[in-house]
Amino acid sequence: MSGLYKLNRFSLFLTIIFSCQQILAKDIISPQAENEPPNIGNFALPPSQQPGPFLSFGQSLIEKDQMQFYVAPNYLKSRSEHFSSTPISFVYGLSDKASLLLSLPIAASYVSDNHSSGIGDIYIQGEYSPYDNSTSKYADQLTVVGGLSAPSGSFRKDPPTGFGAPSYFLGSTYNRMSVDWLWFAASGLTWIEKNGEVKLGTQYLYQSGLGRNIKSVTGKYIFFSLVEVHGVHMDKDKVSGEADPDTGGDLLLITPSLWFSTQKFFFQLGWSTPIYQALNGEQSKFNYHINGVLGVTFN
Repeated sequence: MSGLYKLNRFSLFLTIIFSCQQILAKDIISPQAENEPPNIGNFALPPSQQPGPFLSFGQSLIEKDQMQFYVAPNYLKSRSEHFSSTPISFVYGLSDKASLLLSLPIAASYVSDNHSSGIGDIYIQGEYSPYDNSTSKYADQLTVVGGLSAPSGSFRKDPPTGFGAPSYFLGSTYNRMSVDWLWFAASGLTWIEKNGEVKLGTQYLYQSGLGRNIKSVTGKYIFFSLVEVHGVHMDKDKVSGEADPDTGGDLLLITPSLWFSTQKFFFQLGWSTPIYQALNGEQSKFNYHINGVLGVTFN
């Protein structure tokens, strides 16, 4: 395969995983409950407006029948190629413990020796929390996540704007939020079906984050800082049953970001840079990734 295809395959993976993530982390927290944190700091706003993961997957639970809409423009640069996309995403609260997310990159542009653009792969994600607990000092939550991407993008374009086959995601998350701090950890994998003679390698994710409240006013806004670490191991692709030596490898990114939310709106902006990358064979190395999120909540 060409080096163009190899980096673009990784770019598509980052688009699906990074651009589909919601930023919300908590189940319903009643302000009157004695065994739950006070409405200050990270709890100064309702659960849907509280800070959470930025580029890490999952933790997208909101209240029952609540809806959120957001856009997440992003730009990724490698040494020889770059791509940008502007996904739109919709989250619906099936219950206080379950949510459904739908995301579509509506404007994707991939540039190397050639240029292509168009709609990317649609992504659908379900999430459920089998465990949550709170005290007067903090709130804990465990979630399980399952996702599916449909091949709405084009695999035949050069570079392609989609995998050309369905992909499946499975993962889990755990987080703890206190008045001042938030930390979380997550792990998961993405498996992609075979497309003709091409079988893209499985992706394994491991992620963590630590954040701190900067300033908040109860009932008005939350200003919050976060640092995330995103790791991914990529198996080699196979063509006609033979492993491609110039695919797969390991990548570790660090992503600082800032979050600001009000009763209705939320905004987050961050920058990812590699702290370790060991890509097999000849692949264009990752330089940086800029990502932003702007969203609105409907009750």
